[in-house]
Amino acid sequence: MLRVLVFGGSGLIGSRIRQLLQTKYQIIAPSHLRVDVADKKQIEQIIKISKPDYIIYAAGITSVDQAQQYPKLAYLLNAKAPAFIAKLAVSIDAPILYFSTDAVFDGSKSSNPYFEDERTHPLSEYGKSKLLGEQMVMDASRKNCIARIIIVYSPELTKRKRFVHIALEALKKGEKFYGVVDQVVNPIYVDDIVVAVDLLLKSRSNGIYHLGAKDYVTNYEFIKKLAKHFNLNENLVIGISFEDFFRGKALRTKFCWLDTSKFREKFGENILHSNDEGIRLFKKNLTR
Repeated sequence: MLRVLVFGGSGLIGSRIRQLLQTKYQIIAPSHLRVDVADKKQIEQIIKISKPDYIIYAAGITSVDQAQQYPKLAYLLNAKAPAFIAKLAVSIDAPILYFSTDAVFDGSKSSNPYFEDERTHPLSEYGKSKLLGEQMVMDASRKNCIARIIIVYSPELTKRKRFVHIALEALKKGEKFYGVVDQVVNPIYVDDIVVAVDLLLKSRSNGIYHLGAKDYVTNYEFIKKLAKHFNLNENLVIGISFEDFFRGKALRTKFCWLDTSKFREKFGENILHSNDEGIRLFKKNLTR
C-alpha cells in the first residue's frame, strides 16, 4: 500500500482525504496542533520517519482577508513551507500535489473560463502567495502536480465556518442572505476533489489541473440552488453587486471560473459533478 503524507490533514480537504482514501493508501496526516509546517527540523523529521511515496500539501492560509492582513505569514505557509518540503521530497523521489486557487488570476476574463496555461495575474496577497507556491513547487521537480480549486464545500464542519454552512444557517432561521449577482464561479463539492486526488496520484500526473463543477453559476444562483435543494425560502436570497459586497475587503476575482476540460478529458466526464449534483451529494452526506 502506497504511503501518502498529508500536510493540512485536519483541514477542509485534508480531513476528507483521510476519511475517504484510508482504505486505498496508508495516510499519514499529522495534526496542525502537533506539526508546524514552518518548522524545518520538524518537517525533515516527519518526512524521514514516514518515508512517503507521495506528499499532499493542503495546509496554509486559505482566507483572502487573513492573507491580506498577515502577508508575511501567508508567504511563509503558502510558498516557503511547501517549497522546502518540495526540495526534501526530491531526495526521496516523492511527487507533491499542491493545492492552489483561482486567485492566481485577476478575474477580469468575462468571455470564457480560465485554462491552466493562461497568464496569471493575482490581485491579492493570497493569490500572490499561492502563485509563488506553485512556481516553487514546480521548480523543485516537474513530477509535481498543482490542483487549482475554487470555492469548496463539505458536509463536515471545520473550525472555520464555510459560506455554504453560513448560508444554510441563515436561511433556516428565516434570515436574508446576500449573493453576488455578477461573480461567476464553479464551486466544487469536496468529495469530487478527493476522487480527483486519487486519480492524479494513481496516474502520477504532473503539471497543473483545474478542478471545479462542470457548469458555471453566479454566487447568487448557487445560493438559490442551495435554498431550493433544502426546501428553504429562495426569496430570502438577496442579490448584491460584486462591488458592493466586497467593498472594503481584500481584492477578489470577479470572474473566477476555472475550465476543467483538461481533467475531464483525461479522467472522464463522471468525476466532476454539476452544481446541482454536487449540492445533492452534499445534502445526502450532511443528513447521515
